[in-house]
Amino acid sequence: MTGLINPLDVAKCIKVRTMGIKPHVPYYGSTRIILNHYRMPTNYPDFAPISLEEAENAPYRVQSPFSTKLKINEVGDNYQFKERWSYKRKPQYILLNERQLNSLKDLENGTHFFILDTHLQLQPITIEQAITLPNYIKVTREMGKIIAIEKKPLLSICKWEYGYWPHSANMRYLRFFIYAMDKKTLLQSRYVEYDEEGNDLMVIRKDQNNKLISVEKYYPKGSQYYSETTLFNEQGDKTAIFYTPSSGNSKIVHLDKQGNITDVTYGSVPYHRIPDFPEEERYKNLTIDTSKEYKAVDRLESEK
Repeated sequence: MTGLINPLDVAKCIKVRTMGIKPHVPYYGSTRIILNHYRMPTNYPDFAPISLEEAENAPYRVQSPFSTKLKINEVGDNYQFKERWSYKRKPQYILLNERQLNSLKDLENGTHFFILDTHLQLQPITIEQAITLPNYIKVTREMGKIIAIEKKPLLSICKWEYGYWPHSANMRYLRFFIYAMDKKTLLQSRYVEYDEEGNDLMVIRKDQNNKLISVEKYYPKGSQYYSETTLFNEQGDKTAIFYTPSSGNSKIVHLDKQGNITDVTYGSVPYHRIPDFPEEERYKNLTIDTSKEYKAVDRLESEK
């Protein structure tokens, strides 16, 4: 808690500590969020840690109804987020064939986890093993009856890293990474820089080879444009600059290899999306149970 001069920040640190969150100790985080347009983004946890079972069973949210996220968070000495991991999956109810179901006839009540072997037979695993795998199957049995069978393919792995201004709770930078399934190979990165008042200054995006995709710079309030974004090709040449107003389309200045203007058009800054992980055939070919559907819960919590 050293370096904090605002009593409100000290109070927030105490609140986080009373929730059982300790510095540099990873914990499973809730997928709930608080919506309040007047909150300062000082990045303190809002909710207490949850169990691994609760994290694995993360619900569909109203604003993101086609995927769920298992979150692993860590705070620093200032009790603000230091690092966060997110494992996004796409749960689907499925049907098993008769042979697969017969292997579950002696299953006890509770939640159980499996993978498919090369013969499409169910092999039991632990929940700790399941959350690290690209694909797994979850079976829930109650009162001697199987009530749900789900497959949970992994869609993406993301990581956030945070830094803060000295003697302030405001963020100084945010680093965002998208990884391949091995959790080591980088697919894309983003670096966001803020001033001491918490205003965005710059966003730098890079590809899997650490080459620039774009650099976005923000203008002071009252300027003609809200931001400008420079795009780069694989050779590192500037190809276009997008001048974005507070509303409406951007003015696009197109450049040749020498940096000369070749054309001016209007449009939106392109979004460089990383595709979801491909699903293994043995899981992809499982029959979807169309008689069941997930109920999305409210994604937004109001701050009291």
